[in-house]
Amino acid sequence: MVKNTGISIISDMLSGRHRIYGRLAHIRRAAAAVLAVTAGLLVCGCDPHGMSIEQFSSTEKISLQVKGSVMLEYSPERHQLGFNPGKCEFRVHDDNMADYFILTCRTMPTAVGQTVTADLVYTTADDVATRRELEFEVTDMDEGDGRIWLWCSKAKIGIVVMAMR
Repeated sequence: MVKNTGISIISDMLSGRHRIYGRLAHIRRAAAAVLAVTAGLLVCGCDPHGMSIEQFSSTEKISLQVKGSVMLEYSPERHQLGFNPGKCEFRVHDDNMADYFILTCRTMPTAVGQTVTADLVYTTADDVATRRELEFEVTDMDEGDGRIWLWCSKAKIGIVVMAMR
């Protein structure tokens, strides 16, 4: 027969309470970590519905990105570039026109910060999409090779085109 003394009962109660407080502390630490990650995502401007202008700005290649998905990325081995300054039209396409985008601007993009209205036609995995009257901001220009970065914040579309001379 085990004899319980008052001290052993109190000791058992305190060790049980210690386990509960230890678990609560663990839950508090986990909740704080989740809160910190959530706050970090909000502060960095991550957008769950597509890419941000900051993400697009790091793009180097001639390409079309829609809501974070790369629809077409220019490859000199597979694609051709087209530019018609009279129509303010930029084209990237493969030989059989199965994979392409065509951007037709109302005015020629000439300066960072400029807003340009344009129509966009591009291929998707199973269709051809057309977007009209998109408002793009010129976010960057490379005078050396003629690349122009255009960003439509409303539709989350980023395009890097080349004005060839």
